[in-house]
Amino acid sequence: MTQRTRKTSTMGFSEKELRYLMERSLGRLAFVCSDMQAHIMPVLFEFDGSYFYLSGWNLKYSQRFKEIPENGRVTLLVDDVDSPIRWAPRGVEITGEAESREEDDYLYVRIKPVARTSWGL
Repeated sequence: MTQRTRKTSTMGFSEKELRYLMERSLGRLAFVCSDMQAHIMPVLFEFDGSYFYLSGWNLKYSQRFKEIPENGRVTLLVDDVDSPIRWAPRGVEITGEAESREEDDYLYVRIKPVARTSWGL
C-alpha cells in the first residue's frame, strides 16, 4: 500500500489545492452550535481563491445557518475518492472564521481560511 502524505499548514494554498477546490462545489461544514453540540451538514460553496462563500435561496430561514457562530471557527471539508476502482481518497480540510453577510436582501456566509490540511492531491 502506498503511503499517503498529509500536509497541514497555515494559509497559502498550493497550486494543486487551489485547482482541486476551484473544480468543486460540494463540501461538508462542521461547527458547534449554541447548544454546545457539534453539527455537520452538506453545503454548496463557491471559492474565489481567498474566501469560501455559502448561500442558498432559503438561507435566511435556515435554523442551522442561524447557528453558525459569528466570527467563530468552522471547518469545511472538501473530499472525494479519486477512482471508483481503487481506494484513493483526497481532499482539503479548511479551518476558518465564518461571518454572515447580507447585501441587497441576499444573505450569505463568508469563510476566511486560517489553516488547512490536504491529502492525496
